[in-house]
Amino acid sequence: MQPETTVELADRVSRKRAIGVAAAGLAYLIVQVVARPFFVGGADIDRRVRIDFWGINAIALLLLLATGGGLINSRKVRALVNDEVSRDHYKSAIIAAHWVAMTIAMALYFIPRFSTITAREAIYAVVTPSIIVATLVFSYLELRAHRDA
Repeated sequence: MQPETTVELADRVSRKRAIGVAAAGLAYLIVQVVARPFFVGGADIDRRVRIDFWGINAIALLLLLATGGGLINSRKVRALVNDEVSRDHYKSAIIAAHWVAMTIAMALYFIPRFSTITAREAIYAVVTPSIIVATLVFSYLELRAHRDA
């Protein structure tokens, strides 16, 4: 059996990345639905722990999106995985997430019911759906590109 070429390795890594990012985004969504937002009920210490875990998860997903993942791969493989098409998918995902964030932020500003929420609650309400949209849009575009290739 012949050893895998750099291009074949990059293709395999790219496919796995798309599936991994989708799984991470869906897992994040499920955790937010199951665990409920950190500002709803519970003891004060429980809320602080939820805030910390939510923040760590959010930062991890943002880093995954920002770096394209695969930091343990060689430079050649990373360059092939993060090609022009992948960067275009990343930009499209970030644009979609931006519009979700802006829409939610403006809703929080204009809808009087939300005038009593805390800054942490507002950050949660803006960041969580934005990260989910970014990960799922990126994964969808990447998987569609691999399917069409």
